[in-house]
Amino acid sequence: MPYWFDGNNLIGQSAAVARADPKTRKSFLALLSSYAAGRSGRFTVFFDGDDPDRSMPPRGVRVRHSAPLSTDDVILRQAEGAQAPSDIIVVTNDHGLASRCRNAGVKTMDWRQFTDKMSARTQASSKTAPKDPNVDLEEWSRYFGFDPDTLK
Repeated sequence: MPYWFDGNNLIGQSAAVARADPKTRKSFLALLSSYAAGRSGRFTVFFDGDDPDRSMPPRGVRVRHSAPLSTDDVILRQAEGAQAPSDIIVVTNDHGLASRCRNAGVKTMDWRQFTDKMSARTQASSKTAPKDPNVDLEEWSRYFGFDPDTLK
């Protein structure tokens, strides 16, 4: 199932701020990569503007930049052109974008709903899978404002 993320909205930074200090964006992508590990979902993050860095995103995450359009417009155009928009989940805290996506037949969830869903899956799979020593989910979850204990 494809998950599309409204990147700048979810990290709470404008394109200019994110470009000047890419640390938050990279941490966000790393967190998503940890969620993507071992899952069948496809994660695509849409960021406003362009990426002068052009670095490779972490495993399991695709990154798209929307310049010269807004991320909202790019997400909506791609959703409207999708063969099965009802298979797509857009993750955003932007109520206006979420409403427009739903009107286009796309499912939506906010960041809290997404992390709750991923945490439930992590809990179910952690009973059988060993922890990755390179991924510090607790640190990232605190950074993005949710309870790391829900990941255990």
